[in-house]
Amino acid sequence: MAFPLDHTGQMRADLDAGAAAWERLGFLLSPETPQQGAVPGAGGMQPWATANRCALFREGYLELIGIRAPGRFNPWSHFMARHEGIHIAAFRCASADEAWPGMAAQGFAPPVRRARSTPAGEMRFRNIFSRDERWPEGRIIVIEHQTPEVLWRPELLEHPNGARALRQCLFVSNRPDELASRLAGFGADPAGYAALSAGDFADLFPGETAPPLPCMAGQVIAFADPDLAIRLMEANGIPVKQDSLGRPFVGRAHNNGAVMVLIEDRPA
Repeated sequence: MAFPLDHTGQMRADLDAGAAAWERLGFLLSPETPQQGAVPGAGGMQPWATANRCALFREGYLELIGIRAPGRFNPWSHFMARHEGIHIAAFRCASADEAWPGMAAQGFAPPVRRARSTPAGEMRFRNIFSRDERWPEGRIIVIEHQTPEVLWRPELLEHPNGARALRQCLFVSNRPDELASRLAGFGADPAGYAALSAGDFADLFPGETAPPLPCMAGQVIAFADPDLAIRLMEANGIPVKQDSLGRPFVGRAHNNGAVMVLIEDRPA
């Protein structure tokens, strides 16, 4: 079975500025959660330099990662040095241990445990991470959510802008066909991504330039009422433009380094 898109992860060193940008777009964000994991030279789970805040939808979510403790180990430093924007595309699986054997030859490391402490309880995951040398576009994750009820809390799902679902991650590459083949090869659901060339990206989003290639450059989000979302964004000083397909979009400068396309959430 194909792995559906779970979330995208955007990185901005200034977490507060990034959160404020998303709030101007009308997203309700989860409380801040410190990140932790492996640290060179230390055993067990150790605190990292970074923390995150998320915009949770009925389907999928957006993650914002920023620096809170600069003296600590930062596993995302090489991504942050490249550019502000999306550096993580996560796809969801029912069992990381069952998914892993089919991914070993596709440039992925074995599953590892991850956990986050939150006021609502401990979030636990089993993650399969891509190897950077095989996936220069960013970090691909196949994630098994072990405590989804801690993350997707009902009080966090109703957004002022009416956001309902994360539909696609937009990739840009000099070899988009080869990239699409790699994504399909490990089992990513084709509905959850689009692979574009730099020319395609520039043609699709007038006035926008993709981050350094290869990269993840945007996402498509479904809203209950896109017109309502547009009015809210424009009232907050956010310009909403139209792409070459006639869809409204917000440029990278106003969405923490990523283009955001607005579509209507239609029943399946």
